[in-house]
Amino acid sequence: MKQLIYNILLMTLIGCASKTTDTEEKVVAKTTDDTIFVSMEQWEKNQMELINVEEKQFPKTIKVVGKIEVPPKNRVVVSAKMGGYIKNTPLLVGDKVVKGQRLVTIENQEFVVMQQNYLETKQQIDFLKSEFERQKALFDEKITSERNYLKAKRDYEVAQTTLKSLQKQLEIVNIPTNKLQSSTITSLASVYAPISGNITKIKVVTGSHISPADEILEIIDNSHLHLELSVFEKDALKLKIGQEITFTVPELSTKSYEAKVHLIGKSINDDRTVDVHAHIEDEEKRNFLAGMFTEATIVLTKENKRALPETSVAEVEGAYYALQLVKNTNEGYFFKKQKVTLGDTFNDVVEVQDTTLQKDAQFLKKGVFNLLTE
Repeated sequence: MKQLIYNILLMTLIGCASKTTDTEEKVVAKTTDDTIFVSMEQWEKNQMELINVEEKQFPKTIKVVGKIEVPPKNRVVVSAKMGGYIKNTPLLVGDKVVKGQRLVTIENQEFVVMQQNYLETKQQIDFLKSEFERQKALFDEKITSERNYLKAKRDYEVAQTTLKSLQKQLEIVNIPTNKLQSSTITSLASVYAPISGNITKIKVVTGSHISPADEILEIIDNSHLHLELSVFEKDALKLKIGQEITFTVPELSTKSYEAKVHLIGKSINDDRTVDVHAHIEDEEKRNFLAGMFTEATIVLTKENKRALPETSVAEVEGAYYALQLVKNTNEGYFFKKQKVTLGDTFNDVVEVQDTTLQKDAQFLKKGVFNLLTE
């Protein structure tokens, strides 16, 4: 019986000792309402750090939209100088072409007439030239009249003009005249690529009839891409050449890219915006396509402000607090709750507007929220 009572008393004492120990550990974690203690073990285990309020650059920005484009000279709409029927279309959208490559072949009987007229005029010129030289010699010897001389001269000059006109017409439709003979007359003419690039549109099929105004295909050279942005009228006067831009291509990824303002439009568009032309940084490394939609941020100005990392500030009951170091000992670190007034946020840092904070004050860099809400 005595042994049983002794055991009960012993268990009671052990239980009380255990409760006292738990209570002491909780008090160690937070000694008062305004002071928080972090033991050395907690500090090292959680890899905690101290940080000072630092000067950071906070940009003033505007958000705009636009698209990736190529210069006008790098986008070509190909059409025929004369109409006809499409005889051959060997290309597909996406094909790469080089300058001077044959794109399509057109058939038109008018090409035959043009070549025939050229050859006939060329043959006439030989006779007219001889007649002109004969009449000139006779006129110089006072043997023939001035009228005959002037008529021969006029006929020869008209024929020369006609020949040059016919030669130009044939060159326009890409029919060479330097080796043209009656045996080489053809009803076919080819259209060649004016630039190197990729086929982005094809508007014809074999057998279709086209007129000179019809678009055959489009070629785009993506070797130089830039941003074409639309900036609202109210922000236009804030723009300057050289301002930094960060932009994303939402349909491609969330990754940000860099650019700089290169040209600013000098007039307001119908939708009350100004066109801004920007050059893309490291353009040759990007895999963009002309026409891609972009969302961009233009940095107008930069201002130095006192700041802390966002991780060193926590919101509690509508107010913002940081943990400022009071002292540190061999046992650990003592912090006090410091109410702060915040401003702008940029790149994971937040502006601290309080001017009363000492420059050498140190704050906990991370883990603030957990400690404040324990």
